[in-house]
Amino acid sequence: MGATRGVPSGPLSTEDPGYVANTLWSWTVVVVALTLSLTSCTQTSGTARGVVASVDGTIDEVTSFVLLADGSELEFTPVPDGEYDFPLSHLREHQRTGEPVLVGWEIVGSVRYALTLADG
Repeated sequence: MGATRGVPSGPLSTEDPGYVANTLWSWTVVVVALTLSLTSCTQTSGTARGVVASVDGTIDEVTSFVLLADGSELEFTPVPDGEYDFPLSHLREHQRTGEPVLVGWEIVGSVRYALTLADG
């Protein structure tokens, strides 16, 4: 039987320019698809409910805190004009008792800011 037009009659060679071009094109498509799927899955704002794991800052001022939520450690930075139901220093009480808090947040750059904070 003869070769069908456009279809190679034998095994493809990795040195064949068509094979190399098709392979590069296929890998490019895979990389772009993975990048788009990972980028679209990144959440830039939301609400988290969890237990306070640590609080950084002085006794009167909180510069950051870590929340254990859904098996992840989330670090938050408070904002000066945040809508907080209690003074930030009260987070230490939540850390001590294990009572959960509810945090509304937004990521700007690489920082997750705590915009709202309430007993959870």
